[in-house]
Amino acid sequence: MNAFQNYIWTHEMIIPANKKATNMDEAQAMSLTAEQIRHNVADQEGRSTEHNEASLIIADDLANAADSYLILDDIPALGVGGEFVQVIGNKSSVICPARNKVDRVNTEASMDRLELASKNGVLSMALDTAEAIGASNAVEQMIAHQMAVAHRTSLDLMAEAGNTRDPIEKCRLINTASKLMDVCQKGLTTVHKVRNGGQQTVTVQHVQIGNGGQAVVNGTTNIRGADKK
Repeated sequence: MNAFQNYIWTHEMIIPANKKATNMDEAQAMSLTAEQIRHNVADQEGRSTEHNEASLIIADDLANAADSYLILDDIPALGVGGEFVQVIGNKSSVICPARNKVDRVNTEASMDRLELASKNGVLSMALDTAEAIGASNAVEQMIAHQMAVAHRTSLDLMAEAGNTRDPIEKCRLINTASKLMDVCQKGLTTVHKVRNGGQQTVTVQHVQIGNGGQAVVNGTTNIRGADKK
């Protein structure tokens, strides 16, 4: 049973007072479950006041336990390429931004995305990629996670290629890695198309040589099939 299954929302859940998340999986599971509990309390008006109060206490305990791992006491310095020089206390600096409105579909979908990223060993990288491109919806988040998986796998294959002496196997690994790198780069193109509706602008220049050897350049811009001079 993984961390996501350990923290199923229920009114019978009891969180020890000293319980703290010890890794990213546990922290994300606790944080999302706390949001789900609060949503259930707001959504089910028929429950007793005592029941709701107990549920909110559990949600607060889960959120505090997650924050103990997610929130850094000291922000590490940035080094070359914008990478962190060190991570203090072996904690991750990536924190999922809270949404203004969260429903059951959002939380369950988010839980699935995080679990899949964790299974592929790219949870922190996937979150960092989504943050870097400013992912604003589930589609962009999934593309960011796919880019993270392609990136890690391609570099793993490159490392394996560097350790093999068989030229045929080396070429096979490098070719596969190159295709994954191309997939990763195309992910950025896809994000751009999603945000801009797939609009493409093509500029065509016509060069005409007039009398006396002078060149006249006329520019034509084609936007979605409409010519504008």
